[in-house]
Amino acid sequence: MRQKKPHERKEHITIWIEKADLDYLDALIERGVFENRSQAIRHAVRSFIKMDKGLVKFIDSAISE
Repeated sequence: MRQKKPHERKEHITIWIEKADLDYLDALIERGVFENRSQAIRHAVRSFIKMDKGLVKFIDSAISE
């Protein structure tokens, strides 16, 4: 069995999510957009990180001024 590289490993987390948001995710799953809730939530987190990638740099530069 192949060993996963450190950047390939996943961590288990627990979240609380509003019922309306969960219902929306379930609707996407029912329509075949995602296979399951985990896949939908991972996609949402990745999208957020890609969109906000410069935020950490911006905060760090503001603090150092």
